[in-house]
Amino acid sequence: MWNFRNFTIVFFILLLIFNLTAIFACPGENEFLQFFCRNQAGFYITLVSVYFVIPVLLSFFPCLEFHHKPVICRVKTDENVVILTFDDGPDPVNTPIVLDILDKYGIKAVFFIIGKNITGNEELTRQIVQRGHLIGTHSYSHSVMWDFQWGSQIRKDIAMTNALIEGITGEPPRYFRPPYGVINPMVHSGLRGCKLPVVAWSKRSFDTITRDKSRIIEKMTRNISPGDILLFHDTAEVTTKVLEKIILTLQAKDFRFASLDQFIKTNPHA
Repeated sequence: MWNFRNFTIVFFILLLIFNLTAIFACPGENEFLQFFCRNQAGFYITLVSVYFVIPVLLSFFPCLEFHHKPVICRVKTDENVVILTFDDGPDPVNTPIVLDILDKYGIKAVFFIIGKNITGNEELTRQIVQRGHLIGTHSYSHSVMWDFQWGSQIRKDIAMTNALIEGITGEPPRYFRPPYGVINPMVHSGLRGCKLPVVAWSKRSFDTITRDKSRIIEKMTRNISPGDILLFHDTAEVTTKVLEKIILTLQAKDFRFASLDQFIKTNPHA
């Protein structure tokens, strides 16, 4: 499996080879050795650059499981089933609208909520659970620097948010979704021992970026596959405008909406 650990091992093996070659084989008679000996600095700079750049880039693609495994990006099923997920709430304006739409069609979803957004929205947070939906942790602050903390700080952040959610709803969070979907070595370290399945997505609406309703609808209803996990934000007004149309369009394509816990069994009290 090509992951950060194996990538690091290969890096140090190559670094060792470079060092041994520089010490014992330079200058050499072989044409490649001569090139290496003349350009040692370039080889070292390239190697170190690749070691830093590739892991950073792959941090933004959690489904590749380069830094952390497992990451759930879709559920295994042959049925025409999709999973709805919503990030960044609870939002006092948009979350109630989303909940009413889901109630109208009898759909259960997963709400990945931010700890700091619970303050002042405690009753709304309880409603999410009372209406039969699942709650996942999406960090306490969702700071742009969240994934640059030490692993111990990330663990404390997750634990604090979990305790806050359980204290209000009576139910501990079942899942975790990292802010921005970024998983790097620090996040991986922080996830150790938290016992929450990590959930990403297979289709992303980008509803926090675009306000083009037709574009979002087309994107989220085209090329749908069984087991897709759909990402929306219940903080985005445009989501409340397109959600019902997306539901109806997918139902017309013989897709149904399922709850994530039908496919992933977790122990909420682990």
